[in-house]
Amino acid sequence: MATRRPFILSPFRRAAVTALFSVVVPLTLLPTHAAFGQGGGRRSTNPFKSPQAIVQNAPERDYDLQHVAVTLNIDAVNRSFTGTAVNTLTPLKGALPVIRLNCGLRLKIQSCVVDGQETPYTRVGDWLNIRPASPIAPNTVTAVTIRYTGTDQNAASFGAGEGGFHWISSDASDPDHVGFWTQGESDGNRNWAPTWDYPNDFATTEITVTVPTAWTVVGNGVKVSDTTDDQDRTRTVHWSMEQPHATYLLALVGGPFDTQADKWQNVPLLYVVPKGKGNLIPASFGDTGDMLSFYSQMTGVKFPWVKYAQNAMYDFGGGMENVTSTTLGANSLTDARSGFRGMASLNSHELAHQWFGDYVTCKSWSDVWLNESFATFFQFLYFEHSRGKNAYDREVNNATQTYLAEARRYKRPIVTNIYPNPDAMFDSHAYPKGGTVLHTLRRNLGDKAFFAGINLYLTRNAHKPVDTGDLIAAMSGASGKDLKPFFDQWVYKPGHPVLNYSWDYDTAHKEVLLTVQQQQDTSDGTPLYTIVNAQAGMVIDGKMVRVPAPLSGQVEQIFHLPAATRPETVLFDPDHDFLREIPKLAWSAAELPAIVQSAPNGPDRTRALQLLLDTKNGQVSDSTIKLIASAVKADHSDFVALGDLTALGNLAREDMRPFFRDLLTHPGYYDAGGDVQDHRVEAILALRKLPKTPEDTVVLRGLVNDTAQSPVVAAAVETLGAWDVTANLDVLQKAAQMDTPDESIRTAAYATLAKENRTLGLPLILAGWQNTTSPRRARLAALAAMGSLPAAEPQSSAALRSALLSHDAGYGFAAARVIDERNDVALLPELKAFAAAPLQGSPRRFQGFVNRIIARMEKS
Repeated sequence: MATRRPFILSPFRRAAVTALFSVVVPLTLLPTHAAFGQGGGRRSTNPFKSPQAIVQNAPERDYDLQHVAVTLNIDAVNRSFTGTAVNTLTPLKGALPVIRLNCGLRLKIQSCVVDGQETPYTRVGDWLNIRPASPIAPNTVTAVTIRYTGTDQNAASFGAGEGGFHWISSDASDPDHVGFWTQGESDGNRNWAPTWDYPNDFATTEITVTVPTAWTVVGNGVKVSDTTDDQDRTRTVHWSMEQPHATYLLALVGGPFDTQADKWQNVPLLYVVPKGKGNLIPASFGDTGDMLSFYSQMTGVKFPWVKYAQNAMYDFGGGMENVTSTTLGANSLTDARSGFRGMASLNSHELAHQWFGDYVTCKSWSDVWLNESFATFFQFLYFEHSRGKNAYDREVNNATQTYLAEARRYKRPIVTNIYPNPDAMFDSHAYPKGGTVLHTLRRNLGDKAFFAGINLYLTRNAHKPVDTGDLIAAMSGASGKDLKPFFDQWVYKPGHPVLNYSWDYDTAHKEVLLTVQQQQDTSDGTPLYTIVNAQAGMVIDGKMVRVPAPLSGQVEQIFHLPAATRPETVLFDPDHDFLREIPKLAWSAAELPAIVQSAPNGPDRTRALQLLLDTKNGQVSDSTIKLIASAVKADHSDFVALGDLTALGNLAREDMRPFFRDLLTHPGYYDAGGDVQDHRVEAILALRKLPKTPEDTVVLRGLVNDTAQSPVVAAAVETLGAWDVTANLDVLQKAAQMDTPDESIRTAAYATLAKENRTLGLPLILAGWQNTTSPRRARLAALAAMGSLPAAEPQSSAALRSALLSHDAGYGFAAARVIDERNDVALLPELKAFAAAPLQGSPRRFQGFVNRIIARMEKS
């Protein structure tokens, strides 16, 4: 999967990835204190220890699944379907007395037929055991036909509950907020189509679906036919996939959509969005062709499928790389105003899966990193291609920090067959750690050998299930190196290097004495690392000089580095060439200016900038301010090295006003943990901390327009409201009417009005909620703004009560968050009633969130 579960609200799949949940509530409305993990449940224990974790091996195959043909008749009115699944197979180990297929408990079996003869069957858990009159003879091709119905179907996107068939939740404000999608990974397809539902067997597939006439259906492969029946008012669509693939990649989406066709090198492309959102297609998917060209070039394998569709669906969280037909969350759709290519992280991750995960697929979930780590790493590569070195460096750093956060709770080998369930494997070890390990391998081998190995891995294993041994063989073969030791320490063992380093200068011998210690706890199997390509960097006369400093698996090493003069700073691993943790930076105050100006890695430069501006160390000097301002001005690329200037704005220095005014016309983007930020927003928020001036007021009022980027407008709204909400009421009212896909401008207007002037803001906020024809996100923004109002405020309390009583999961959960924020105990009875009611489209983890709010409020 991909950025859909942004490894736990991680950069990726928020763009990540970025990502992950069945989004009945925008992620921005989720509680910041909630802790969610892959596979459900609270993230407070180690899921990879007993009793939760057990040995999990791939189920043994006794037949070869060759083809799966599914026919579905969709009853949209009654939210049910009837289906027929024909599995064509041949025995692998002699005569086959029992045919075992995966079949979800939600499906009601009507009959099983083997080669035209109805056959008895039994069900054990989610196994359907079919016993033909006589065993299937070896080398015989047999067709197994299962007829069934599906009624109680309401699957979630990955990580938010059981996969399978999902009916899109209804929305009274939008009659086109209907349809369905399926979710197969890791074992959800058995809930709508009985088949072999494990990735260690590939088959060709086809799906024929009958839906209401006005609906569109998109499936895997090529569309064979699309016919309508005017009398029945139905449409029947037939999709066929002639290239073999793992069955969890089988997928369907259906509903009233806006679609746009495109082509890349004669490969048909299809962009699918909810009806009425076609205007978002160019900004959301306009760089797909560039991604296809880049990945084809880097892998040496042209996009290997017959078409590529990207389907943005309501209720879906993140993305899922179904072969030739990716499913994405509609909440990720963007417009040109929302920032720099806001879907690029999610889209590039999912597209990379078409090679890594679809063209070659992990043979078992123990090796899921072969899918997810590669998609994560290739998203890094795409950012390097499209945004430059600084963006790549920041992606690697963000991934490292996301993994380290999880590693403080538990560590596991990237490849392991000890886990509680397949979904648990989709964690921050599979995504960001694995992605940074591939970055480490790239730096170890160099680009030529690394990408030659990638090409060999793909071409040698095309359309096959693979394990990590296949990757080792390909990378070793292409590079001429024995890479088993590399994979042993990075992939098959837990943990990572935890380093401490210090340095001193020996004037007499003209050399730097660099001491590096490996301090990781090795009691859990974490090794002492050998890193042959490790380097040290010395800044001398403003220039970085790199010298080898290889780690050789020792607790402590001392390096003697020749240097004619004392360096301004010494950095170990200055380019972040490998995954590591350095808990205590060895940077002295005297070194920080040189790091800000000359370090090659943007996150290091940004960290040094923040340390220079840390007022805990005393007042920031004028010379420091001048140095930082000069460094920021010199940082001219579209994606800058120096990110997060919040600390500079927090100084609230009047003499910095010209600097921030100048920054308003010199945007610099950077990726802050999955969200693209720009310096213009930081400049506006910095001006907010200074007294208002007529000049600045005019400029910021002018930014509240229909063309400026949404984050810039939102920041201007917040600042104008903080300066003088009454004088700028007209601008705030204007902003409250501005529609954007993420509703960031309207949200800023509502929140500012609620916070700065309740008397002026409350009527506007209430109107925003009460207008049932408004976009869903607009009404959610109005609810969220009520969190700034005091508990028991009568009008907003009535609005929150109505949201809870609406029986709409999204509105109810948003109201619950506000009630929690306000500690509004008067609404506890309604909150309990909401938690007790079964709600369509309600992920279990959100339900648990509401119950935890209730428990806290009862204690208080």
